[in-house]
Amino acid sequence: MTKIASGTFLRVLLLVGGVVSHAHADTPLGEVNIELRGNVVDFSCYVEMGDENKTVQLGRWPTKQLRTAGSTTQSMPFTLKLNGCPPGAASITFSGKQATGNPGLLGLNESSGATNVAVELRDKDKTQLPLDQASQDVAVDINGNAVLTFFANYIALADNPLAGQANADATFMINYY
Repeated sequence: MTKIASGTFLRVLLLVGGVVSHAHADTPLGEVNIELRGNVVDFSCYVEMGDENKTVQLGRWPTKQLRTAGSTTQSMPFTLKLNGCPPGAASITFSGKQATGNPGLLGLNESSGATNVAVELRDKDKTQLPLDQASQDVAVDINGNAVLTFFANYIALADNPLAGQANADATFMINYY
């Protein structure tokens, strides 16, 4: 189960009327009708300094490498280091602009000039990791640390993509169990 720090839940019943000649309360005056709820957690995983705004260089590739739809470039490795996690396991869920017609792939940002190209994220075993899907779990060590390894590469969305700058932006959420 993913642990989430939830905020306060406040429920207040307020009855407002225009001109009321007679009002009747369901509960006697002075009885509490506010319910407050929340959670207090021991741990909260955080990304090690330097990993929170990471740039992954995917390289410079000729269009002939991506000549046909589904062709990919070499996968480039990157890691995210977590600290302060509770005992158990952690994973990452990436999100971002989805590639048109390919919701699991990361679409290029607006400043990119390349067309018919997207970024494919891969898990530690190099299997495709679709956007909005949790990665494979990684064990948290006794010090509350975990290192998650990922890969990224370009993938052709159609035959003969056009060359140009090809940048994409992703955000991630830390899941811990």
